[in-house]
Amino acid sequence: MFRHYKICSHRVRIEAPMFLSDSPDWKKFETAECEPDISVDCRLCSELPPCGEQARGRAGEISVSSGSGRVYRTFQLGGSSGAMTCYNPEDTSKSITWFTEDCYRVLTDERYFWHSVSLAQLMLAQNTLFLHSSFIEYNGKAILFTGHCGVGKSTQAELWSRFANALTVNGDKAGVSVKNGSVYAHGLPFCGTSGICLNKSLPLGAVVVLGQASNNRVERLVGVEALREFMKNIYLDLLAPGENGSCVDLTAQILASVPVYRLECVPDETAVIALKEELERGGVV
Repeated sequence: MFRHYKICSHRVRIEAPMFLSDSPDWKKFETAECEPDISVDCRLCSELPPCGEQARGRAGEISVSSGSGRVYRTFQLGGSSGAMTCYNPEDTSKSITWFTEDCYRVLTDERYFWHSVSLAQLMLAQNTLFLHSSFIEYNGKAILFTGHCGVGKSTQAELWSRFANALTVNGDKAGVSVKNGSVYAHGLPFCGTSGICLNKSLPLGAVVVLGQASNNRVERLVGVEALREFMKNIYLDLLAPGENGSCVDLTAQILASVPVYRLECVPDETAVIALKEELERGGVV
């Protein structure tokens, strides 16, 4: 069985023996059958096949290895290895993901599927990154609030919705891509626990790194500091060969035309006013 999706303006075809849960969020991104940019072949097995001989490291539930010109990414669910994705790092347009039969239904629901098939890694070659952020639309542009868990990304999105008539596109994640020299933010079919997930693509106006404080303070980040703060919140572990260089290069392209701000703030309307004034001064919105 095949299903076709358009994610971050890229055509993604997924083949699976028993299909994914009919998530209403994924349905928003379904499209007609077309020639894909990325093909994901999902297969069932009683136990995962051998991974690569050279261990590359571990990040959370994912362990990475390589061998024979392939990268192997194993997703561990609890105490068992639930899925393994294999792809050629020189051509990430095709991949195979094996799922153990007892983990298949869990790992193909909207919470885990993008992670289990290593979609963030496959998208990197398409000049696209996934950023941990709350994504709002304001005056026809995207503003992404990013930072560590619990810092107040959803709170700022809600405040902008309430006091600036902004629209929240995704409460937890955004795709960021470069096409023909322009940078866009994209809604994604997964949104953490926020429950807010729209299929929209907009020019990216600004990225805002959040911090908590007793007073509002906004500053423009530049150079290495902007690069470092942006890369902290990308959904890539950079363990596979070539990933780090590709990620740095793509981030540099993004930040060449998109400003990054640090907003240390209190969680009320005054934070919206302070940031909006700074974005207007900078010609962002």
